[in-house]
Amino acid sequence: MSFHRWFAGFFLLLLMIAALIFNSIMFSARSFQENLQEVAPATGGVLSLVQLEEINAGVDTLQSEIAPLRSELGQLERREAELTRELGQMTDALSRRQFSVLENVAGLETRAGVEPADTGGVYAATDLSLRLDRLSVRVDLDDALRAQIVEARTEIASIGSEAARMSQIEADLATVVNDVRLSTEQVSRGERQILSLTGQYGNDFDRVQNEARALMASSPWHFSAKFAAMHPTFLSTILACTMGALGAILYLFPAYLNPANQITFVVIVVRMVFGMVAALAFYIVANVLGVSLAAGATSVGSLNPFMVAFLGIIAGIMADDIAKWIMERGREILGGSETPQVTLAPSEGALGAIADPFLAAARDALPDRTPPTSGNEPPRGGVQG
Repeated sequence: MSFHRWFAGFFLLLLMIAALIFNSIMFSARSFQENLQEVAPATGGVLSLVQLEEINAGVDTLQSEIAPLRSELGQLERREAELTRELGQMTDALSRRQFSVLENVAGLETRAGVEPADTGGVYAATDLSLRLDRLSVRVDLDDALRAQIVEARTEIASIGSEAARMSQIEADLATVVNDVRLSTEQVSRGERQILSLTGQYGNDFDRVQNEARALMASSPWHFSAKFAAMHPTFLSTILACTMGALGAILYLFPAYLNPANQITFVVIVVRMVFGMVAALAFYIVANVLGVSLAAGATSVGSLNPFMVAFLGIIAGIMADDIAKWIMERGREILGGSETPQVTLAPSEGALGAIADPFLAAARDALPDRTPPTSGNEPPRGGVQG
């Protein structure tokens, strides 16, 4: 092996490694745009790193402001629960005591020979005190009955003190409930502000943020994230061209492995440039002719990145046939060719849409192709005819 051939092979290997790295970065950026378009359609798939950092800073500021409010709200809610529980327990206990006093006073009246008043089960401290006063003025009462009247008066006074305490607890509970309402409104206002900021990237901002950080960390100097900030149409065009270069290298490697082929630096460079040009031309012409490779695609930039990469690679490998196919399609459109027109309507499904243009290109190219001679000629760029 000559030094020139060895060095050409080494140069081809470096180009392959560089193409793999660059295409990986480009493809990951375009795939991120595709996912972002699904999560947040309003962004159009474009990631703005500056805007993302501004949103993060705003969210952090709002979170720091809301944090003490949330802590205070938690304390108020716990205090509200405690007061509610305590008030409920006091209400039940007080009801039982009031019912017991009503029965006790009625029993005292019966023992004293007085017809018990019909209260309807309603506790009224003033009314009970008057009834006890009427009993206490009777001279025919024994000492035990008078002692029970005094105990009933003491119980009524205790119930009054308990009711006053309950009133204070009810007032405290009303104050706490109002504070809870105000704190809830403040927290909700801050959360709405956060949602208004993060809502620019859809309902799953954390996912977008995590994927953006992973994208920045996946390539040196954040190349992937910078490419993701480009317009999807422009990025898809660049991806098609770079994949065309990758396809050209895939075409050159098998040719280089054949010792009969003379692969020079000029052949490598020309073939790569030709593959990129063919990829761009085929990418545009295929879209103009309606060979849509993605369901529901309405524009070049809306094509799935896998399909864009597929177009570029195929065009880079089949640059000769693609160039001839485009030339024949141009003749048909301009009316300057007698070649029967090939219908480009997709047959069945996406596979038919993919296969039809390549089959048409093969049918156009094969009749004019000159059989290889001795195999000593290196692969060349351009239209074979």
